[in-house]
Amino acid sequence: MAPNETIDELLRQGSLTQLDVDAAVDAAAADPSVGRLNVGAAHALNMIAFLRSHSFVAKTLRDPEASEGLKKAALRKVILKARVEKR
Repeated sequence: MAPNETIDELLRQGSLTQLDVDAAVDAAAADPSVGRLNVGAAHALNMIAFLRSHSFVAKTLRDPEASEGLKKAALRKVILKARVEKR
């Protein structure tokens, strides 16, 4: 894995599956305050840095009136461009 590969790149290479990405989106929507989010078996996403760089998503996740569907859609839209670390 090259340094700073995105989730989208790993998905296209087959290092991650769509199920891995969906599970990460579900986990992030359920608990956005988690520090590190596991993505698949071998990668992790620094959620603090991720949410700092995507303020719209952070606001949406904190909005008590935002539906689960909206939260997951906002996450899914930007999480593919997130850079992950090897665990």
